[in-house]
Amino acid sequence: MNNKPISPGMHGLTDYAFGLALMTVPKLLNADKRTIKIYQALAIQIFLYSAVTRQPYALMPLMPMRTHKKVDLVNLGSLALFSAYKRVRSNKHTHALNIGMTVLGLATVLLTNWKKQPYK
Repeated sequence: MNNKPISPGMHGLTDYAFGLALMTVPKLLNADKRTIKIYQALAIQIFLYSAVTRQPYALMPLMPMRTHKKVDLVNLGSLALFSAYKRVRSNKHTHALNIGMTVLGLATVLLTNWKKQPYK
């Protein structure tokens, strides 16, 4: 039995919120334009693959959750490596955002019930 508290639907909603944060917060923190564009590109990618994942809030549920999990892990690895990027590292607020988002994303992945079937 899988007792993880985050359902596929809740994971989808958290992904949309995660993408929204990446889309908006770096600009609020006065990150440089190149860093903002990188975060926005990642946000768009997250919106797109969440919108096509088989979860209740998808626009076109095509991709299995297990594939979504793999994409999440690749994205989180990239986000973690982004902390080493000089433009992120040199802005303490952007660096804190990056670390916080990486930890939040990892917690969401670890607490998601990937085996729960959102659709039969």
